Amino acid sequence: MASSSIRLFISRVIPMLLLLLVAAPAFAEAPEDAAKTFTMIDKAMLFVSFVTIAVGMFSSGHALAISLGAYAACEKERRGAAFIPAVMPGSQGLYSFAIAFLMIGNVKSSWGDPAMMFKVTLAGIICGLPCLVSAIGQARTAAYCIKSISNGQMDQGQALLATGVPELYALVGLAGGFLVMN
Repeated sequence: MASSSIRLFISRVIPMLLLLLVAAPAFAEAPEDAAKTFTMIDKAMLFVSFVTIAVGMFSSGHALAISLGAYAACEKERRGAAFIPAVMPGSQGLYSFAIAFLMIGNVKSSWGDPAMMFKVTLAGIICGLPCLVSAIGQARTAAYCIKSISNGQMDQGQALLATGVPELYALVGLAGGFLVMN
């Protein structure tokens, strides 16, 4: 499952990001001389940043597959209590998505400014990596909690608390991304 998802990511998302980086000067609302100062290093930094953010979004989908798989195996009469922990790992993709919008806005408004390009790169890494790691950790926690709910060993409140703990690190990444760009 993971290797086919990674291949799909590499074959579809990375070429789109490369195309966007190449086409970006054509869509910039900046003077011609500013576009010329945009170096290959700036493009590489932006590429790393947006790939990291994309991985943060991608990991949320992978995490949902893990937790929803556990939800599907849950006893029918206990699925109501298991639903919220099952969908919680989807939030990291939203955090990465929000930071991606800020990154795009800052790149567009500060085209060619090396300091802003560094901030955008740093924000992508600060948000994307914690979202990646916390989404997978949260999905595993949710899967174990759903199994415990199904077996009658845990109630919904306990499962929500346990599943919510890894969310903190994604929120810290989101806050870090906001702080870096502002």
